[in-house]
Amino acid sequence: ERDTYEIPAAAETIAGHGKLALPGLVNAHTHLYSSLARGMALPNYSPSTFTQILEQLWWRLDKALDPESVRTSALVGAMEAARCGVATLIDHHASPHAITGSLSAVKDAVNTDVGLRGAFCYELSDRDGMGIRDEGIEENLDFLSTDDPSDSMSTALFGLHASFTLSDDSLAKVSESIPDGAGVHIHVAEGPEDEEQCQAEHGLRIVERLDKFDLLRNRSILAHCLHIDEAEKDLVADSGAIVVHNPRSNMNNAVGVFDIAGFLKRGITVGLGTDGLGENMLSELFTAGILQKVSNGDSLAAGFGDMQKILFDNNPQIASLLLGAQLGRIAPGYSADIALFDYNPPTPIDAGNVLGHLLFGIAVHDMHVSDLIINGRPVIGSGHFTKIDEERTYAQAREVAAALWARIA
Repeated sequence: ERDTYEIPAAAETIAGHGKLALPGLVNAHTHLYSSLARGMALPNYSPSTFTQILEQLWWRLDKALDPESVRTSALVGAMEAARCGVATLIDHHASPHAITGSLSAVKDAVNTDVGLRGAFCYELSDRDGMGIRDEGIEENLDFLSTDDPSDSMSTALFGLHASFTLSDDSLAKVSESIPDGAGVHIHVAEGPEDEEQCQAEHGLRIVERLDKFDLLRNRSILAHCLHIDEAEKDLVADSGAIVVHNPRSNMNNAVGVFDIAGFLKRGITVGLGTDGLGENMLSELFTAGILQKVSNGDSLAAGFGDMQKILFDNNPQIASLLLGAQLGRIAPGYSADIALFDYNPPTPIDAGNVLGHLLFGIAVHDMHVSDLIINGRPVIGSGHFTKIDEERTYAQAREVAAALWARIA
């Protein structure tokens, strides 16, 4: 027997005919600061390793960010996520010459200006010197200190870049200062050199090193994990830490293929992210599936069950854990995060085949939402943002991006 509900007289009604409703999606690992890199020319860009990609592109970009471009990047990234039905962003920020206050700026852009949920952190690294490292520690700690557990729109993690850019002294400082119960957000073994450096310099593998400093926690997010070994996977499973797969970024950087089956069989919570390469989670999921098929030479690899689990079960579970909200379903007791797509199915659709429609209908045709509701409030209505002027924001973004590019050239 269905429960009945009395709809308040003042409630707004959205016509749902011809639309497909989904719970608001979650991007479990992104970099909003990369939003203004699109179309940027880099003279003499010719990397042959993953580290050289970082040195010649991303570390040049993050050094050039100022407070204005930090905020604008976050606005553009959040707006594009919203267009794709994403309600929650787990962001990993870096701006080594504009650190202090950067997390509040990103949060304000995501939460207040656009209206999305977010988990935010600053990417700590030794690569720009100890003064900047210490400023990064303080930015993380200051932002963690303002975290309000009752606010389901925002939360804080402690950001770390990667093992190969952090000394033992830096990890010890983090371990000593991070609050009990707080998690870290770190890249792990994205490229092979991360693991090679860890063994050569520290005599440990990366996951062992994180465990040594008590940073493997149930709220910790380990992005990538492409080159960790079987014993490290077991250690991750024992710790309860979260692993996030980013297939299109991994393909773009030619760094390897994630072992979905090996992590899932251990009961590890595997989420899905974009690593800043766009915000379209349905397209990311489609790519995750076909990458497993071609890399394993098996058309049945990464079936619909695995795909359903990582995006529609695990990602909401991760966001719910971090934000203290019930996310991932359109049902009584869950937060009202709802994405509506204009979708007229040319074939029958039901609960048993809806994932096929999402992947081979909405994802491959890059369809965007008509409406997005987050925490019961409209963020996009009838194709238009409700809180922010899209045309004005994008016009300003083009000016900010041009100035940013000039600083990099």
